[in-house]
Amino acid sequence: MKILVAIKQVPDKNARLQIDESGTRIVETDLSWEINESDRYAVETALRLKEARGDGEVVVVTLGPERARKAISSALAMGADRGIHLVDPDFQGGDPLCVARALAAVTRAEDAPLVLCGTRADDDGYGETPILLAGLLDRPAVFLTIGVEPLDGDRLRVVRELEAARQEVSEIPLPAVLGIQSGIFDVRFTSLKGIMAAKKKPVSQPTPTELGLSAEQIGKAGRRLEVLSLAPPEKKGQCEFIEGKPEEVAATLVEKLRREAKVL
Repeated sequence: MKILVAIKQVPDKNARLQIDESGTRIVETDLSWEINESDRYAVETALRLKEARGDGEVVVVTLGPERARKAISSALAMGADRGIHLVDPDFQGGDPLCVARALAAVTRAEDAPLVLCGTRADDDGYGETPILLAGLLDRPAVFLTIGVEPLDGDRLRVVRELEAARQEVSEIPLPAVLGIQSGIFDVRFTSLKGIMAAKKKPVSQPTPTELGLSAEQIGKAGRRLEVLSLAPPEKKGQCEFIEGKPEEVAATLVEKLRREAKVL
């Protein structure tokens, strides 16, 4: 079974972000980049499904500029078989619907019965791509997937996370799209052998024309969502440390709760 895994390169979670002069983008100079967290779990899930079945192919695909090739290399080092990089300028600058259109075209070209995505990206946090992709492909979709195992035939048993610590267990037919939640499995360690092997694995760069897409369907030309401005979160509170002996700290805290917070 061929499994297509959509991954995204995002800024390192510990990076200090700055907004550029336009007020609509972050400054990318000198930033460190990494695979989106839930996408790493999607890659791990695909590799485990392949191992459980004893055959198949794991193909990773990313949409992004030249720097995003590093995300593909990281997934190949984990064990994916090959990569697809949608690096053509016409793909860039789109919204989740444009990304889903591009991924849908790749899925059809690859004839992949199973597509795995992370639940949401750590940078924009839309969480729309898996569902939009499933709609475009007319496939069943499971969001917030925290467990998956192959069954006999073209079926999967899938566990979905619900509210209040509840779970939903379903059996779904293939083809399908799964949105993988972080923590579904322990992500494997990338070995030096895997890193060296990744350098020899193929990475293709199909153009929109080769995928049957027009410029009006993708990238800046096809987007319906426009970012008007970015701003850092407002500071709405503050933290105060109270020092001293336990009885002094308790007395001070009670006094502040009574006079300042007015909750007593």
